[in-house]
Amino acid sequence: MSGQFSTAELRAAIGNLRQGKSPGHDNIHPEFVTHQSETTSAWLCSFFSSCFQRSKLPKTWRRAAVIALLKPGKTAEDPKAYRPISLLCVPFKILERMILSRIEPVVDPQLPREQAGFRRGRSTVDQVTLLTQDIEDSFQAKEKVGVVLLDLTAAYDTVWYRGLHLKLLRTIPDRHMVKFIMEMLSNRSFILRTSDGQRSRLRRLRNGVPQGSVLSPLLFNIYIHDLPETTSRQYGYADDLAIMLRRTTWSAVEQGLNQDMSILAAYLRKWRLQLSTGKTVSAAYHLCNGEAKRELSVSVDNKRLEHQLAPKYLGVRLDRTLSYKRHLEEVRAKVTARVSLIRRLAGTTWGASARTLRISTQALVFSAAEYCAPVWSRSPHVKKDLDHGYETRAETKRLQRTPQVLMFNPVKSLFLVYGNKTSLYFQ
Repeated sequence: MSGQFSTAELRAAIGNLRQGKSPGHDNIHPEFVTHQSETTSAWLCSFFSSCFQRSKLPKTWRRAAVIALLKPGKTAEDPKAYRPISLLCVPFKILERMILSRIEPVVDPQLPREQAGFRRGRSTVDQVTLLTQDIEDSFQAKEKVGVVLLDLTAAYDTVWYRGLHLKLLRTIPDRHMVKFIMEMLSNRSFILRTSDGQRSRLRRLRNGVPQGSVLSPLLFNIYIHDLPETTSRQYGYADDLAIMLRRTTWSAVEQGLNQDMSILAAYLRKWRLQLSTGKTVSAAYHLCNGEAKRELSVSVDNKRLEHQLAPKYLGVRLDRTLSYKRHLEEVRAKVTARVSLIRRLAGTTWGASARTLRISTQALVFSAAEYCAPVWSRSPHVKKDLDHGYETRAETKRLQRTPQVLMFNPVKSLFLVYGNKTSLYFQ
């Protein structure tokens, strides 16, 4: 893995840069690097190689500009109501991508199958599908299922540097590469900026991986890749962890989940990750209507976890019988609100162009509506909650009935805007 960087590696890293992004502390925009000359590219490649060989970085690359954005529906007086957006230097991002391309082929085979976060060929849809399929299999076997959804407090920000260093040495066979990665993480600082132009003083980071870094997800996967084995089946997507246990009796389910949570809680304490017992929830899945309100008794550190009837896992509401009724109701409300915004841009003789309407619909409506469609597309509530029979195409703005032959094909879903309603296509 050691050695000088090639111009091919540099071109591949620059090609993956997203254009139009805000610059970091050095005010270098992605477009500056994308359109640079061959001479500049050769010099930059030589500079990156020098940094790697000497394990040194410019000080300005260690500083991030953090923008605080208020979360929807939150009060501005609460500091926890803001979502921090970290802006890193573009040259540092390029160097990270070059490092990532070298270590990913070595690290990925060592990661457990249960961890799907930020890995090629894996997605949130895969994890939700896997969990729901296992629950449905238990329905067929007439078993009872208990699920615990773990919540880690500021998982990326609480990564212990010494612990990460140890696990990198166990995972990556190149000690010089490990040394350089730790150099990239050390002595980092940031300045917080608000929307009204205020700035904080310089703050230094003692733990955690950089937010907004393409390397951080892989480093976090390495940090938790050695989660201890449990009786329950594990499902992981970065820091979104879940365990599921199926048994014939509720007492066996509760006993197994309590034992597994004790094992995981001890592991998290050892590696200085904070389990939020207030946000970690349990849920029960079965087809016995007589026990519809049955709650699981699962505790961590002598504190009972909250039981929810329909918890949200990776953005999908999973009710007791996996009917997805509540999830589809929430999707319908979200899509209807976004459609009403797009309607204000459309008119028979005025408004935005058809291309603008199409792009807006795909970005705002389609993305929200089709998410995890392979999971809930077979629900009997799909037609009831999401189909209204008519649609106005964004391209022609003509009313026409939805062809029923295209409805409910679970290959691909598509929401189209029509008036103040939406219609679900599967084509």
